[in-house]
Amino acid sequence: MSITGKTLEPELNTPIAVASMTGPRREQREKRESEDSTERVNRLEVVVRYALYIVITLFLFVPFVMTVLSSFKTSAEVIAFPPTILPSVWHPENYLNVLTQISGFPRMVFNSFFVTLMVVALNLFFDSLVGYAFARLEFPFKNTLFAVMIATMVIPGFVFIVPRYILLLNAHIVDTYFAFAVLYFLQPAYILLMTQFFKSIPRDLEEAAIVDGLGWFGIFWKIILPLARPALLATGILTFAGMWNNFLDWIIYMQSPTMQNIQLGLVSFRGQYQNQWNLIMAGSVLAILPILIVYVAGQRYFVRGIATTGMK
Repeated sequence: MSITGKTLEPELNTPIAVASMTGPRREQREKRESEDSTERVNRLEVVVRYALYIVITLFLFVPFVMTVLSSFKTSAEVIAFPPTILPSVWHPENYLNVLTQISGFPRMVFNSFFVTLMVVALNLFFDSLVGYAFARLEFPFKNTLFAVMIATMVIPGFVFIVPRYILLLNAHIVDTYFAFAVLYFLQPAYILLMTQFFKSIPRDLEEAAIVDGLGWFGIFWKIILPLARPALLATGILTFAGMWNNFLDWIIYMQSPTMQNIQLGLVSFRGQYQNQWNLIMAGSVLAILPILIVYVAGQRYFVRGIATTGMK
């Protein structure tokens, strides 16, 4: 019996040892499989994300590239089918023809820059001032006025065309620069942007300034505005792009040839029987350049201003 007991003892202990050894191994194997599966999912997610980025980039960038290339073609080559990517013969003189064939082109450039910069300056001051009032000050019906302002953003702009024209006509400011100052010195979308950015700024600096004797406008001008540089640049870039590309308001409120902008000048290349597509493309490239330069110069602050708006 002792011999039998000795022979049975290791047999009885063997399954216990095997079970105790396979438990941690199984857990390690399952952990590795889970990590491998998670890594594969992450890799697939990165691939899909970058593929989507590439598709969106091509969708947005290809029309711009085709416009630039078409500006060096002849008018017939621009509308030829099947289309060609590169021009058979490069025509850089198209850009010179744009500058010489549009009557009063320097005046149009001046009008575009003057009105755009004027509206940008007015918006930077008044939108930030109103936004600061909504974010920090307490006054009667503040929430009601803010809600009404937000509600105006959902009303189509075409609804205001006739009332605006009648208002400007009665004020005798149609066909003047002052018309755009009255129409666009405040814009609800940018007031909302500035309000949300100001709410993300801690109140400690303002409370310290109040102790030092600064009033609300002094706090706004000397402390808050320097901190709101990203939001101000985002507002400025968006306002610049909107006013520079404005076509409908110019054709409605500016009636004399000397008060036209670049976009109206490009219409002169469209005829009753044919269009000068190569000059339209060259003029479009020239019209895009200011917006492109402004955005490239301030894109870091633009993205930061949009991304951090409303964060606390």
